Amino acid sequence: MGPSDLPLYRPLRLAALRDHPAAFGSSFEEEQDSHMSWLIGDPPNITLGGFAEGALIGTAGLVVSPRIKQRHKGHIVGVYVAPRWRRTGLARALMDRLIAAARSNGLIVLTLSVTVGNEAARQLYLKAGFTVYGVEPCSLRVGTDLLDEELMALRVS
Repeated sequence: MGPSDLPLYRPLRLAALRDHPAAFGSSFEEEQDSHMSWLIGDPPNITLGGFAEGALIGTAGLVVSPRIKQRHKGHIVGVYVAPRWRRTGLARALMDRLIAAARSNGLIVLTLSVTVGNEAARQLYLKAGFTVYGVEPCSLRVGTDLLDEELMALRVS
């Protein structure tokens, strides 16, 4: 996806943040007035979209640090599929494409985090080959709830 896709990206992203606040490190309140252009970055960063019926129905992103000592790894962010399109294989297709993009860009490892209790996302990542290497306690605060996140990694080369 590119900057021209932002008008399609924005409503899906805001719906994801509003309807599933425990699944993301960002909040609806933070991003509702944002231009969100940072979410669709320049290579090697990538944001993928899944489209159906002329609409954006799913997204997944890969962020690579610009720091010399960290350019060998990427972090998966913003994985979301609209409820109507879940269990169609779209999330797995987006993950597979991000993994392939990471390999083609010479990355060595991918990381991500998933909120403890988000079993559907956890299973997606495990099936894609990610393994848990730790848990960050109280990683997210959603209202008065403190949520732990599992930290996961995948060696891609």
